[in-house]
Amino acid sequence: MSIRLAVCFALVSTGAFAQYYPTGEWRTATPESQGIDSQALATAIDQVKEKQWGVHSLLVIRHGYVVADSDFYPYNSSTAPHDLASVTKTITSTLTGVAVGNGVVKLDQSLLSFFPKESPANPDEKKRSITVGNILHMESGLDCGFLPGEQELEQMKRSANWVQFALSLPMKYDPGTHPSYCSPGYHLLGSVLGAASKMTEEDFGRKYLFGPLGIRDVVWAVDPQGRNHGWGDSHFYPRDVAKIGYLYLHGGEWAGKQIVPKDWVAASITPPPGGRGAPGGFGIEWNVTNGPNGFQYGGTGRGGQTLIVWPELDMIVVSMAGGNAGQLAPMIRAAVKSEQALPSNPAGEAQLKKASVAAALAPAAVPVPALPAMAARVSGNVYTFPVNASRLDSLSLVFKGSEATANVKYYGEPLSFPVGLDGVYRVGKFGPLGLPAGATGKWTSDSEFLLDLNFIANINHYTLAIRFTPEKTIEVTVNEASGLMRNGHITGALQ
Repeated sequence: MSIRLAVCFALVSTGAFAQYYPTGEWRTATPESQGIDSQALATAIDQVKEKQWGVHSLLVIRHGYVVADSDFYPYNSSTAPHDLASVTKTITSTLTGVAVGNGVVKLDQSLLSFFPKESPANPDEKKRSITVGNILHMESGLDCGFLPGEQELEQMKRSANWVQFALSLPMKYDPGTHPSYCSPGYHLLGSVLGAASKMTEEDFGRKYLFGPLGIRDVVWAVDPQGRNHGWGDSHFYPRDVAKIGYLYLHGGEWAGKQIVPKDWVAASITPPPGGRGAPGGFGIEWNVTNGPNGFQYGGTGRGGQTLIVWPELDMIVVSMAGGNAGQLAPMIRAAVKSEQALPSNPAGEAQLKKASVAAALAPAAVPVPALPAMAARVSGNVYTFPVNASRLDSLSLVFKGSEATANVKYYGEPLSFPVGLDGVYRVGKFGPLGLPAGATGKWTSDSEFLLDLNFIANINHYTLAIRFTPEKTIEVTVNEASGLMRNGHITGALQ
């Protein structure tokens, strides 16, 4: 354990930081009482809204007190959990530590031993030698994660048996020698936890981690065989995500019980040796850095999902997003002015409250202009797309008076969204897993329609510039804010 980590653990164990556990509700306090400038936090919230960074929520906790908790339209953190994307890998890593601590699994066990029915019939020696620890460190040697984008993940998600697909990937290197960012590998890791515990990864987490911490209403997608997605697509409330950070800030202990082994926590938050391209470079998915914002650890996910723990400040920041929240961390860090309480600042508190209220407000509705003749001609038509990086398989728009509906297939799953033609989302349980989503749209010419399709709690946020052609096709320019597709072009054929 490094001197830095030892000092942080010592501060916790000696009571230098407040000892309490938010199994129920978090305590709240003014920013100034915890040494933070409330006006600086207000400025950060205003920046998010003005620059349209796509942030959905911001939670700031210091010394165990919530000092800022803001939602940004259209997400509401009190009514729906949010997709963590690859912060799920941090959760899966944590659950692996719990499983190791409880004797459920060992890191030196053979990966294939957990999947006798789905392993290749005659695996070579390299594949037989892959261990659970290799998967944990993203060093399986499988030919996965070495090409731009997550091509193997996309292929896996369109296969009939995801574990079988991942295990069937060819070997590229000896296990333990070459790290690669392979999400299918973490799906295998989550599935190992399920196989070893004889329950789903989510149920294992509920019994040994979520329940003890008071984490509620987890929504976690499953594959065709009912296995939770070990790499992503878990959904937690922001305040519950913060509990994972608080657990690690306290060395894996919660209310007098060691939930995660202390040595596992120490290993998780120790900077990995070498760079990301060197063995051990990925650590075990706790994203430990010592950069411009100081020493920190936590998790990051596509589209701006962030858990940050600054141990020397006894501080946790959680941001959910459907775009990019990367600009936020330096602003929050700069708002910390002292280890001691600052003088009270009623004006700053009022400014922070005003900024938070404004961030959550829906925009004013605008008048709906008369629809062009094209609306009636294309209404109800179904246009199909070839497999593409946007993950959208088909699109249909239905226009009726001043109302519209967008019907899409996302990875083959049918979804239907009321479209606000007045510029206001019709938010409802329209997204994947029955979570909040919404859409707006407007005609930009007699043959072009701009569709804003926001999955909100599932992070994907599409802007589709649709042109209806005389050939009865549609030409679509796709931008997806979390990074699936930028200025991409797909053609839809009339079904």
